[in-house]
Amino acid sequence: MTGVDLHYEQLSDADRAAHRRRARLVDAHREAAAYYHETLKRASEASDARAYLLQQRGFSKETLEQFQVGFSLPKWDALVTHLKGKGFAEQEIADAGLGARRQDGGLVDRFRGRVMFPIQDLTGGPVAFGARKMGNEDGPKYLNSAESPIYKKSQVLYALNRAKGEIVKTGRGLIVEGYTDVIALHQAGIQTAVATCGTALGLEHLRALQRFTQDVVLSLDADEAGGLAAERTYDQMIGDAQQMGVTLRVVVMPPGDDPADSVAKTGAEGFHALVEKAVPLLEFVLKREAARYSVGDAEVQARALTSGLRLLAKTDNSVIRREAGRLFSGWIRVDPDIIFVELEKTMRTGTTSRSGTGTILRRASGQVRLEREALRLALQQQRVVKARMEDVSTDFFSVPAHRTIWAALLKGTDPALLAETLEDDDARRIATQLAVEPVPLDGDIDDEAVERLAIAVFSRLKEFVLSREIEQLTPQLQRLNPVENPKEHDELFARLLELQRQKRELTQMGEGDE
Repeated sequence: MTGVDLHYEQLSDADRAAHRRRARLVDAHREAAAYYHETLKRASEASDARAYLLQQRGFSKETLEQFQVGFSLPKWDALVTHLKGKGFAEQEIADAGLGARRQDGGLVDRFRGRVMFPIQDLTGGPVAFGARKMGNEDGPKYLNSAESPIYKKSQVLYALNRAKGEIVKTGRGLIVEGYTDVIALHQAGIQTAVATCGTALGLEHLRALQRFTQDVVLSLDADEAGGLAAERTYDQMIGDAQQMGVTLRVVVMPPGDDPADSVAKTGAEGFHALVEKAVPLLEFVLKREAARYSVGDAEVQARALTSGLRLLAKTDNSVIRREAGRLFSGWIRVDPDIIFVELEKTMRTGTTSRSGTGTILRRASGQVRLEREALRLALQQQRVVKARMEDVSTDFFSVPAHRTIWAALLKGTDPALLAETLEDDDARRIATQLAVEPVPLDGDIDDEAVERLAIAVFSRLKEFVLSREIEQLTPQLQRLNPVENPKEHDELFARLLELQRQKRELTQMGEGDE
């Protein structure tokens, strides 16, 4: 015999048992996927799901067959009963995450009344499900399998088993947000698309892709959530990505479109052209950072420069760093030589912080503490403070995780379900913590007391924003000659007076009635 002999006899009894258990759990998922798919095709209860997939999403029957998309009946134990009839024990069904225990010990289906997307490992074995609700029942829009002996969400990318060949062929991987985006792109012939499974992009996902390519493009929606996701990815992963030799680039979808919408409008050729315009992740986050500053005086430029240096110092690629620095200098109107000199000092001395959200929170500055207070009120007392929340935008928050939580609350996410819908680990941890921390009120917590505290907290947050704008305008006004530029001087002066008036009013509101 030639080649390598496989010595299965060297496996211990425990190893053999683990292999058998894994095989049984995968088989349970395979049977569940087939059952859900047949249910989608034939059950009368799945008519809305069929209409959603075939008409609204535009998927063909062949595509649904290829991805084994299915439907879980809105019944308590339809799948459990089916799997038990196929010889699977209750404990196996529970261990696979396909069933959940009731308080009385009985086993019920984990997924009910949802469109089902089987998640497969690299070999094509089904190991989990993503599930989208169809009706108005309680629960998150998307519910994903819990982690199990065969499924770790931080390591699995949806459809990578299908996309890996095309990724190797083209030399590029495309990460999109959702299951339907992946399916729509594959149906259109763009078969390099994959997605995370209900969690934020992490290092293990990049390691999985690195086996097939070193060029990874992140598809982002053209909204604040997409920008925050890019900032989080850069802040948490750019160093490790570069050590792995992975280049991260960003392509932003047209406003209002997700990848499925975009490819439906432009076709594969148009979508490919859009992806070709992807920019390095560093360039994308630097441009967002520059946009946060109203450049016009030395003080503001200095703050913008400091912020940009922190981002530039995170990348080890000198070519990307230099090109991004050159672009950044134009955006904040600073001589590029100044940026490169300061960047060299930063890289040499390490004086610019490379830390992320965790370190920012540990500093516990006055603004950060105030932001946490606002979030605590919104999470615990939204019934009372909701009307006032509408006047507080995400720009009032300095910590990225805080902005993520506030954006979700403004979109109407139920505070009780918020933590499980957040993909960012920092945001999820903070939301969980603030949801149970006591509101700092003496005596009984009634609506009137909560209202007074909300007025004080939200007013103080707005004061921070007004103070920053006043700081930017004051030096500009001082440099203007009222004789040479009377109109511009008067307009700027009037704007400054208005901001100061608003700030005084907010201060009085924050202090309450005397």
